[in-house]
Amino acid sequence: MEYISYCGLLCNECPVFIATAENDEQAKEKLAGEFSGERMQFTKDDMNCYGCFHKDTKNSKMCGGCEIRICAEGKGVKNCGYCSDYPCHYIDTYVLEGSENRARLDSISKLR
Repeated sequence: MEYISYCGLLCNECPVFIATAENDEQAKEKLAGEFSGERMQFTKDDMNCYGCFHKDTKNSKMCGGCEIRICAEGKGVKNCGYCSDYPCHYIDTYVLEGSENRARLDSISKLR
């Protein structure tokens, strides 16, 4: 079953989501290094994700402040493709045209 996040990401294909589901500490350690950068540093303990819709995501260092998630939750949409304002400035900023995530949201938007 596909689990589509607000931004169109397939959660079940996301390495952080998979590492969390499998409780793979080695993968989490590796991912923390890959996701860390100048703006933010992550530890393996930060590499926990149960998806956008999980109650603990609001407290996640990685996704707690995600503007797309916050907006979509506020509007009560299943994902951004279902939003009447799609595509908005958040999508235009964070979900690149031509990406798989954008194509997925575009397809959903055309169905509404």
